[in-house]
Amino acid sequence: MLHKLKNLSLTQKIIIPITLVGFTVLGSISWFSTHSDFEDAKAVALSDSLEVAKTYSHQIKNYIDKPFAQTEILGRNLSAQVEKGLQSRERSRLELLEMLKGDPQYLATWSAWEPNAFDGQDAKYANQEFHEKSGRHYPWWIRQNDNIIYKTLLNEETPDLGDWYFKPIQSKKSVLVEPYSDVVNGKKIVMTSAVYTIVKDDKALGIVGVDISLDKVKNLVAEAKPYPDSKSYLISDSLMIVAGPSEDEMMKPLQTESQVEALIKSHKAGSLEVSTPTGNELVTVIPFTIYNLDQKWTLLIRTPEKTILAKAYTMLWQQGLFALVGFGILLGTVYLAARGSSRQIGSLSENLAKSSVAISKSVQDLNSTGSNLENSSSHASESIMGTAASLEEITSRVLLNTENAKQAATLSVDSASLSQTGRIKINNLIETLNTIESSSKRMEEIIGVIDDIAFQTNLLALNASVEAARAGEHGKGFAVVADAVRSLAQRSATSAKDISTLINTTVRQVKDGAQAGKENGEVLEKMSLSIEKVATLNQEIADASEQQSSGITEIGSAVNELDRLIQTNAALAKQVVLNASEIHTQSSVMSSTVRILSGNKQENVKT
Repeated sequence: MLHKLKNLSLTQKIIIPITLVGFTVLGSISWFSTHSDFEDAKAVALSDSLEVAKTYSHQIKNYIDKPFAQTEILGRNLSAQVEKGLQSRERSRLELLEMLKGDPQYLATWSAWEPNAFDGQDAKYANQEFHEKSGRHYPWWIRQNDNIIYKTLLNEETPDLGDWYFKPIQSKKSVLVEPYSDVVNGKKIVMTSAVYTIVKDDKALGIVGVDISLDKVKNLVAEAKPYPDSKSYLISDSLMIVAGPSEDEMMKPLQTESQVEALIKSHKAGSLEVSTPTGNELVTVIPFTIYNLDQKWTLLIRTPEKTILAKAYTMLWQQGLFALVGFGILLGTVYLAARGSSRQIGSLSENLAKSSVAISKSVQDLNSTGSNLENSSSHASESIMGTAASLEEITSRVLLNTENAKQAATLSVDSASLSQTGRIKINNLIETLNTIESSSKRMEEIIGVIDDIAFQTNLLALNASVEAARAGEHGKGFAVVADAVRSLAQRSATSAKDISTLINTTVRQVKDGAQAGKENGEVLEKMSLSIEKVATLNQEIADASEQQSSGITEIGSAVNELDRLIQTNAALAKQVVLNASEIHTQSSVMSSTVRILSGNKQENVKT
């Protein structure tokens, strides 16, 4: 190989390596630029698709939510009238008529009630004007061309009630009826019904509904295209195609890839890339909730990858053309330079040698830096992992503290309640003791009266004894009676004094007990206040612990994200080291080329 190189002319020795280097550099630049353009195009497509889907899904939601809001207002109004006994069949018909006149997008307004649920007078209205044979309240206003006509929901065309009635009545919930096709004014259109269910005491009384055309929704779906070749679909809660690019697909079950169906069923916004027989496609999904119901519809946008990358491919061809032109200019310049003086060649060789040395040194520095970065990333990752483990342990302890604080708060509240109950009992006891004290004082007064009576009786008995002594023989019997009365009076006085002493003792003890009860009540009052403060503090501690737990959880998430970034950094550092090694190899090749050029120059000088 070296022998063949030596046989080449000086011009060839200069042109060949420079051509190879130039081709490699231009090729690398083109590849990196193209790769970057492709990634940028995909990122822009993803962003545009999400933005378009969000914008149009919001418009579709607003269009469908409006009739729901109006039916709810009317339904609540009718419910209040029924509850207060102010309901009127004529007024309810007029209210439905006014709602239909208020919006040209509405095709019909109506209400339907369970038997005798509206006013209990179905039998009275049987076969009357605005009613059918059962007399149930079924008003139905329909827009036909420029006119509005009245019918009952049950008539020759619709003799039976359908799912539009039984589903909301049985579920006791408002519903958006699954879209259906119907002929209106001689034209087949796709429509749906917003139904509000009137419920009282957990029993469905009736429903209020409005029929709306989905033509505007179809137009919005057709406009929801981030690219001309994009296709948009509106999917109902039951995965039926409500609107799409093809009339044949409408009102039919969605047929799509399993991963797309899984994304729709998850009710989460997102995008993914799928493979189809015609090429890869970017699929964007945006779900939205209908009013405040449990039903979700989805706007789906599919864009071919070739459409997304069309500009990138154009730029690729342009870059290729520029690269070829630049390569041709480079070859011409090198060829002219190679035919110049040997001094210029020597200078070129010297400059290449210096560049080779500089590149080699830079590569070594880059290699060293990459290794240091890799080691630092490894140590940082280990530290972050340790920090994450510590945070998990702290989080566990904070959660335990939070639970204990909650239990302490609950116990404190219970203790405060018991303390309050005890204080009430003490107050009742004090009132009872005060009552006993008052009764004792009253008894003491009565005993005093008895003592006075005994004293007076004793005096009377003494006087009787004196008079009996004066009477002589005739007063002996009376004297015996007087002595007995005096003896009883003395015993009564003695007993009254004993009772008075006991009552005084009881009164004193009752006073002491009342005083002690009052003091205990004050202590319990202070204890109750303290317990309430403790309960408040425990609750604040529990709330603070919950906030602390939430904060630590967020910190843990941030630490995990930081660990992921450090791992990515380490991987990039490894890639830097590998790229530096590759550049170092190319630098060595360049140095060999320079040596060959230098040797050839010396041979020319000798000759």
